Amino acid sequence: MPLSRRQFTLLLGGGSLASLAVACQAAAPQQPQAPAVAATAPNPLVKPRAAGAPLTAVQASTELALGRNRFAIGLIDDKNKPVVDGSVNVEFFKLQGSDAQKRSESPAIFRSVGGASKGIWVVAPAQFPEVGTWGAQVTLNPGDANSRVARMNFQVREQFSAPGYDVAAPKSTSPTDKDVDGDTSRICSNSPPCDLHSISIADALQPAQKPLVLLFATPALCTSATCAPELQAVQQLHTSYAEQANFIHVEIYQYPFDGLHTAKTVDEWHLPSDPWTFIVDKTGIVRDRFEGAAPIEELEPSLKSLLS
Repeated sequence: MPLSRRQFTLLLGGGSLASLAVACQAAAPQQPQAPAVAATAPNPLVKPRAAGAPLTAVQASTELALGRNRFAIGLIDDKNKPVVDGSVNVEFFKLQGSDAQKRSESPAIFRSVGGASKGIWVVAPAQFPEVGTWGAQVTLNPGDANSRVARMNFQVREQFSAPGYDVAAPKSTSPTDKDVDGDTSRICSNSPPCDLHSISIADALQPAQKPLVLLFATPALCTSATCAPELQAVQQLHTSYAEQANFIHVEIYQYPFDGLHTAKTVDEWHLPSDPWTFIVDKTGIVRDRFEGAAPIEELEPSLKSLLS
């Protein structure tokens, strides 16, 4: 059952992972060389159980593609509670029939905005050199108990639907304060409206412009409750780098923000979920992309790499 934008945004919120994903994964087998095949698309109709597997991993990235990725997962314990601390290691396997070949491993870092319950575990960068079915073995060391293991499968496609790394950003004519005679409440659902609406994407991508930090988020309607905190993270970055980069916030839905009519710019960028933050260099090329929770600890180094 495919997830709607709002259902997947719920998943990205972390705190609602359990209600979306309980029982979506089989228990881990004993041999690490053969990760168990498990459904990664959570069924929103599945109800939480009183107790479950010691650890369940749920994919929190709407899409993964050839090359560089920001691989994000949610972890759920046996009481259907999100796991927000401990140390996590992720091993990646390319699956071919019953064969599983280990390709890489990396620690995952917990990233959150607006509180730990709104966080995800992230491996960045994660490199996938082949399309098809992959597996991940996730090992959690909680520090005060035995390690726990979860396994999951995921698909790697040829390319992203949303703008990927090192591709030209769409030159969308996103609405600005001038288009609404200064009444930014018509293009920003935050309360009060933010001040990141002075320039359109198209104008920010003109030659000789500065790097661009672009946030797609709907603070008033964000089911995961991460949009407003993500906007705050971008605003914090804006405070420090307003002279060195352009900053734009684009709403997911059209005014009056009823959740029914997606904004034209969102459609042009083919965004499957929200929020999204893009870091674009001064030549108009996407250099980094963040789906869901991305605190300033992730955003600032990415932006600074374009300023040096």
